[in-house]
Amino acid sequence: MNRKPEHLNTSPAPIKHRISKEKIGFISCLLLAATFLLFPGTAVTFAASISDYAIKEYGLGFIVFPSLLVILSLLIAFTPFGKVRLGGWDEKPEFGFISWTAMLFAAGMGSGLIFWGVAEPIVHFAHPPSFVADTPLTSNVEDAKDTALALTYFHWGVHAWAVYAISGLVMAWFAFNRGRAMTISASFTDKAKGGRFQVFDFLAVIAVIFGVAGTLANTIALVQSGLQQVLPWDIAGLIFRLVLLMAIALAFTLSSTLGLDRGIKQMSLFNLLFVIAILLVVVSIVDPFAVAETLVTSTVSYISLLPSLSFTIDPSSRAWSEGWSIIYFVWWIAWAPFVGPFIARISKGRTVRQYLLCTIFVPTLTTIVWFSAFGGSVFEMSILDDVIAATNSDVTYGLFTFFDAIPYGKILTYSAILLLVTFVITSADSAIYVSGMLTGSSQLGSKLMWSLTLVAITIALLLKNDIELNKQIAILGAVPFTLILMAQTCILLKEMFNHKRVVDSDE
Repeated sequence: MNRKPEHLNTSPAPIKHRISKEKIGFISCLLLAATFLLFPGTAVTFAASISDYAIKEYGLGFIVFPSLLVILSLLIAFTPFGKVRLGGWDEKPEFGFISWTAMLFAAGMGSGLIFWGVAEPIVHFAHPPSFVADTPLTSNVEDAKDTALALTYFHWGVHAWAVYAISGLVMAWFAFNRGRAMTISASFTDKAKGGRFQVFDFLAVIAVIFGVAGTLANTIALVQSGLQQVLPWDIAGLIFRLVLLMAIALAFTLSSTLGLDRGIKQMSLFNLLFVIAILLVVVSIVDPFAVAETLVTSTVSYISLLPSLSFTIDPSSRAWSEGWSIIYFVWWIAWAPFVGPFIARISKGRTVRQYLLCTIFVPTLTTIVWFSAFGGSVFEMSILDDVIAATNSDVTYGLFTFFDAIPYGKILTYSAILLLVTFVITSADSAIYVSGMLTGSSQLGSKLMWSLTLVAITIALLLKNDIELNKQIAILGAVPFTLILMAQTCILLKEMFNHKRVVDSDE
């Protein structure tokens, strides 16, 4: 007979512990906000140099590690441990399946799909890495198109979601089945205060804030680019970016005060329905059968490329890997302390198997459909050369050049801009929620502190207005958190073996 796992201990943390964490969080907020507001150029440049050094020195490791997590996730899902329910055998899911998948998808990478939906496949087609250029993979135009999409799937597919899934599983297991707090440090110790491991919680929060700040800055750049093409007046300056940031900041701060169920859940459901609506409109306007064919052939190409892409870096294409694959995978690791705890929090009552398979494959399939519909459609249209020229000029122009060439283009442009804003509000809202959770306080003051820090770093990035630099800042927190995630993975494996011994002894 299996032993019923422990339930989550919901007793409040001691007052002294909570105050201590709030003080540390407040000081951290002030230091970060002041540094980036007073010395934006120096702070951004220094932070980006750290990320650049890590990418160049440890690039292959950042590719191999997520690849191993994909394999580990599949192994766990199909072992007896996969039958274990997060929270205990009798625990029921807090959220319905649609609400659950909507929230994890919106928090994970929603705004990024809008940003890169057209641009990235086009860039890989126009400027393929040397390890696929002039090879059988690109022996004809159709193969080149499928390869460009496959490279995009590699960056946005199972590797990204395996990072999120394992990070979240560790936290969900210790919180719901071991009765510990929903913090990074709780994976390492059962002490209520976290002891010396409490520093891991603050490293995770730093990763969260920098990751969302970089994404927020890039989203504002894309919104500005889209509006500039449809509005009759000039909005290209810094003032518009700052005003837009303040509006978004007000929205995600207000949403965070509504809580998980009324704020993040409702916004995530709105985003999911909006994504489906835009996707259906685009597919119906272009050729649905061509999109379906592209989806199938590019997915086959993706699967065939996975083994070689997942464990090696071609020396002749290292610059491409550093600019794309490595920086993406580091970005997902940087977001793991944000997305991981968040999907852990909303996954109570799910079996480990359902959690892993749905967290990895539902968003991946959605991602493949999205890129096939947007980037894949451009490949079949006469505007391909125009979109290539637009993305060569500025990657933010690709999506709107595509919309300009199809019916209802302006409506789709406005819709995409609205979706971008709502996605980034959801991500920022979730980041504030997780930051408060990791630092032991969900009070309004704590949410305002982390909102201030996020806005301050984003302002510094908007002053620079460099998309590539924003990506470097977004991945800064991954440098230390990679080691933490590796340690958490080892701890999870130990927990699996311990669980097996307990089950065997009870049978």
